[in-house]
Amino acid sequence: MNTLREWSPLVDLVNKIPSSVQRGLLFHDVSITCVDLVEEFIALGTNVGLVFWYNRKSGAIERLATDSGSQELSCVRIASTVEFMVAAGCRAGQINIFQIPKTPPPDVCAELLLKAKPTERYTVRGLHRTGVCELVWSKNGMRLFSGDTGGAVVLTEIGYASKTCQSREIINERYEIVQLDLHRTKLLVSSSFRTVICSPEDGERWRVAQVGKKDRKMLASYGAVFATVHGKQQIVSTRSGFRLWLADDEGNVAQTLIFKELMRAPCPEIGLLNPSRNPIRIPTTFGKLYPFDGQRMVSVANGALFLLDLERMAVVGTLTRLRHILDVAVYRNEILILESARSLVRIATLPDSSNSTIVLKNLELFVSAESQVVQADECCEETPAELLVRNGESPGSSIPGDERVVGVDGADGEPHDDARMIDNHMKKLELFDTLNELKYDESILFKSGRSRRKHRSKVNPIVEIGQIPKEIEPDGGEPSGILKSLSPPVPSYLVLFVIV
Repeated sequence: MNTLREWSPLVDLVNKIPSSVQRGLLFHDVSITCVDLVEEFIALGTNVGLVFWYNRKSGAIERLATDSGSQELSCVRIASTVEFMVAAGCRAGQINIFQIPKTPPPDVCAELLLKAKPTERYTVRGLHRTGVCELVWSKNGMRLFSGDTGGAVVLTEIGYASKTCQSREIINERYEIVQLDLHRTKLLVSSSFRTVICSPEDGERWRVAQVGKKDRKMLASYGAVFATVHGKQQIVSTRSGFRLWLADDEGNVAQTLIFKELMRAPCPEIGLLNPSRNPIRIPTTFGKLYPFDGQRMVSVANGALFLLDLERMAVVGTLTRLRHILDVAVYRNEILILESARSLVRIATLPDSSNSTIVLKNLELFVSAESQVVQADECCEETPAELLVRNGESPGSSIPGDERVVGVDGADGEPHDDARMIDNHMKKLELFDTLNELKYDESILFKSGRSRRKHRSKVNPIVEIGQIPKEIEPDGGEPSGILKSLSPPVPSYLVLFVIV
């Protein structure tokens, strides 16, 4: 496994987000409040009710306006299915769902390219009475589970054909929801009080089973996720004192992993480009959990990040030199950390493939050990053969100051390259002369300068009463029969006035 570190700063992404937006007559500072990422895009929620949709390949950024006005967004989640589904929850309890069509591949017929659908938005309101703090999508993007700070968990089912969404509350824990995770039909709900497994039954009822029989001694932000440990799917739940529970789908605890002694030993620090001078004090417990790279686990608590190997019982790395950790998004082997309102940190095992920046310091990662650097031959500038003809010298004459004779056959009986080049040049000249002798139409001949336009008589746009424009009069100066019959007679006093 390659070293986990920060490869390049995300300054370009942050600079594309405006520092302030106008709402009426007032300006509001824009701060990033939540993040999420997939392979192609990054979603950034803000405190002004906007989601910035960033394309990691092209570098373009798009604004997704929510229906919550200027309410602060608290969480954002992306589901990549047939289309991109982006859910954004706000502090007021409202959820906005954006259905963003994917760009079709280049081999798709033009008829489908012309039928590009616009971005559609669904709004869920009235079910969350407190701020939305957790969101999780099903793999097909048709179901969204949301949890709030009051303990309510809401299921939203989206009908793509009918363009509708139905929402209902399935469970209420009465305590703040810390983390949600979904595996097939089982929903894992971790609150500050306990961790439960929710399974659907007949109709709209859900069966609830608690993970472990022992209750927590105090309220804490402990997370829980589904993960593959020791070759089978298990529930990994956080407990106090750097402990982790491994349980099955029914909530029965099979094993307790204790990292307390391992956390006291020196742990490797994950490299940062701009670390804080004052490291964060190591917390006394783990927090929310995120599966990382298939086999490892990331835990975040009190501004510190830990990378754990559950099978080998080892602490792979720690990150204690961040200023803050406002939000974390993990996708495969990438970790996107929201350090402050205008600071993002990307931690990964490899550089971002969509970023054109090349880290020369770690270029050896991309060069195989068998590759060799071959020195190129030195290039010498030679006198062009056209100069020989232009100067009036024959191809067989020698160049002054040069002992080499041009046009003399070599030892093998073949002419030199210079003689062959001159011969080709003379053939081109003969071809050009032949083309010049051909007859052609004068109209296709290019002439420099501006083309002359025919002089047109200027027409007075104002037509006086009883008069006719000059360009529609006949040669004799009198109007034609139709125009003459239509024109009223000119009064005699007007004519006399003109004569005078």
